[in-house]
Parts: sequence; C-alpha cells; structure tokens
Amino acid sequence: MIDLSGTRIPIPGTSNLRDVGGIATTDGRTIASGRLLRSEVLAHAGAASVHSIWSDVNAEELRALGVLTLIDLRSDTEVERTPSAWTSATGARVVYLPIPEGGEGTDTHYVGQLLSGARTKFDADDMAAFYRECLDRRAGVFATACRIIATADNLPVLVHCSAGKDRTGLLIALILEALGVPRATVVADYTLTGILRPNRVHDFGEMFREAGVSAEVARVLFETPAIAMEAALSHVDDVYGSATDYLVNAGGLLPAELDSMREALLGAAHLGATTTTTPA
Repeated sequence: MIDLSGTRIPIPGTSNLRDVGGIATTDGRTIASGRLLRSEVLAHAGAASVHSIWSDVNAEELRALGVLTLIDLRSDTEVERTPSAWTSATGARVVYLPIPEGGEGTDTHYVGQLLSGARTKFDADDMAAFYRECLDRRAGVFATACRIIATADNLPVLVHCSAGKDRTGLLIALILEALGVPRATVVADYTLTGILRPNRVHDFGEMFREAGVSAEVARVLFETPAIAMEAALSHVDDVYGSATDYLVNAGGLLPAELDSMREALLGAAHLGATTTTTPA
C-alpha cells in the first residue's frame, strides 16, 4: 500500500490541506515541496463545522505557507454560499476557474438529490461517470490551471474546490500524470482525501439511514474510491491518449507551457519575486 499521509500539512483547523511535493516520478525525480498545495475551502469562523476554518489559532501558520496564487474551482453559487478565507489567510491573489458540474459542489449536489428522493442510488460507477463528464467538458479549465502553475512567479500555488476531493482531485491527478508519477501513486493521492476525513462517512451515513438511503452511499461520496479515479484516468487514456495529450490537444496547453510546468514543479525554478536561490 502506498502511504502518502506525510503530504498532509497538519495545521489546526484544517483536514485536507496537503503539499503535492515529495511525490516521486517514474524517472526518479521528486516533486519539489512548497510549490503546489491542495485543499478544501477554508471558511471564515462561524461557518459550518464541515469546513476547514480560518481563526486566530491557525492564522500565523497559514500565512507562513507563503502562497502567492489561489486557484478556486468552485461555482459562483458555492463562492457566494461559503466565501473563501484563503485570500485573507494568505494574502494571495485568487484566480477563479469555476467547474460548475454538480451545481453546488459534487457532494452537496448528490447528497441533496439522494435525500430528496430525486436519486435512489449513487455508486462508484456514478462517480466515475461524473468524472468522465467533467473531463470531457472542462479540458480548457484544467489546462488554464496548469498554465498558471507553469509560471514560476505564481508559485507557491494552492488549488481548492469545496471538499478538495473531486475537481481538485481531477486536476492534481492530471498534473501528476503529466509529471510522470506512477498511476498507482496518482490514485493513492486521490484516495487520501477519504482517509483524512473519516468523520464525513460516519456523519452522512447516519443522515442517509434516517432518510431511508443506504449508508454505503456515504462511502462512495466521501471515501474517494480508487475505482472512480482509475476509471477517469483510463477514460483519458482511451479517448485522448494520455494526460499530456489531453492537456495539450483538448485543453490547449502549449507544449512549451507543459515543459515549464514540469520545470516549475520538478526543477530548481525561481519561485516568486522575493525568493532567492543559492547555487549548489
């Protein structure tokens, strides 16, 4: 079993804040730490307890992350409902690249359908179908995110959606694939969200039981089943050739931009206007 639990950044008040750095590629290189972070939304104090919360307890540590650019993948509805505190917490500029599939966020959308009776089941195949649709419709958004990350002066970049699981998970998986990370490691990184947030499965499982819906649905929604990401990446291979082909041919990312992203995350790229590097 591949253990990536060490990628979590254990700042109080957060549950799914991670550094993509430290993950190895098939050619023996390692993604540099502190350049690409991923998370769920960071909410202001007083928001629902399901969110990571910005407070006096973690303000100093969050600022110390040094994030310069935020990529928010949430829809306008989500942003309005839960304003992100990441800008206030980090002082970073934010780039909105909304992926509105799921309406108000994948989890919220499907939970609402299940509790209302509009949907009677939800399994890993349904999650995989959602991912395939998202990939087919939003190649340009994923490529734009990669273009931002490819510009070294934008780093460190933090990517988030609502739960940091589906839309963020797809983007990070595409990036890892394009960097040459083994497929098994890419999938393990995706499944880590479910491991880091086991309370979601329990809490929503109880809610589903009370509504007459199988509690197993909560596992699919919140445990990030490996089969869903495996199916999504197989879809990329089958339809587009590879993650690289997908980003370039379907998304419009230039080959030179792809090379720049690889250099920014794997090489000794200059990070931000105030960072200096010392020759080895």
